[in-house]
Amino acid sequence: MTCLRCKHYEAKRFGFYGRKRIQRYRCPGCSATFSEPRKKPLGRHYTDPEKAAQIATLLLEGMSARAISRVTGIHKGTILSLLLTIGDKCRTLFDKRVRGIRPQFVQADELWTFVHTKERHMRPGSPDEWGDSYIWMAIDSDTKMVLSYLVAKREATSAYDFIRDLSERVTGRFQLTTDGLRSYVPAVEEYFGADVDFAQLVKLYGSNDGEGPEWYQPSKVTATIPVVVSGDPDESRISTSHVERANLSVRTHLRRFTRLSLGFSKTVDHLTAAVNLYMTFFNFCRVHQTLRVTPAMEAGITDHIWTVQELVECAA
Repeated sequence: MTCLRCKHYEAKRFGFYGRKRIQRYRCPGCSATFSEPRKKPLGRHYTDPEKAAQIATLLLEGMSARAISRVTGIHKGTILSLLLTIGDKCRTLFDKRVRGIRPQFVQADELWTFVHTKERHMRPGSPDEWGDSYIWMAIDSDTKMVLSYLVAKREATSAYDFIRDLSERVTGRFQLTTDGLRSYVPAVEEYFGADVDFAQLVKLYGSNDGEGPEWYQPSKVTATIPVVVSGDPDESRISTSHVERANLSVRTHLRRFTRLSLGFSKTVDHLTAAVNLYMTFFNFCRVHQTLRVTPAMEAGITDHIWTVQELVECAA
């Protein structure tokens, strides 16, 4: 091995160090001692990829960070730090792979959660990132693949950002169905124009009586009204059932979306990282029970079922 310091001499073996008995070298010219550079697939983290994959798997199976710490013996701070690193890399992998998709029917919806404090409990002077937050998600009804997602407030600017991201990932004409949120209409008009068959499914909700076990549950849907906004959508396919089922999967797999628990997100960065990890896992690793393959395989952007460790190492 050539000396890493002077680059002039061939280094000689110089014993071992550490519990793992890592080979040490010594340069006969400059007398520098060093070990062979190690690959660090997780950047600054020293956690083994196998252990990191185990932590990611437990996060994806509905365990909280503290529960994973008790099971694995890894400090909670390390788990949350790994989540940020893996989540950021998963977003890069998602952006690289999910491009040029030609869907026929796309459904979009928003999933509620909160960061640190619920909106009605916010106090003056609280950080802007606290309070209600939403996952904006668009899914291909045929392949069940998540085409685009965004973690943001339920605001008009978020609708524009979400639809713009969707327009950059799909090609061809398709039918888009959303809920009745009015912000979708100008956003779809700006980024798709007349090149999409756009419809909204407006839902009418009943009211709870405020007593009994249903006092904390969402209001029940009493009726749905399909509204054609532009183009010529197939009325029999104006539905948001697939994306709403995907919303349920999010709540099942990520502890921070479980209602009435202490596993909620304390920062928007950790919420975004967890969503990045899950969306990439959903597309590449999770076998859909109806399709019998992963959504990415059904869409033709990969040829095998990814393992979580493969996802972590590839994303890293």
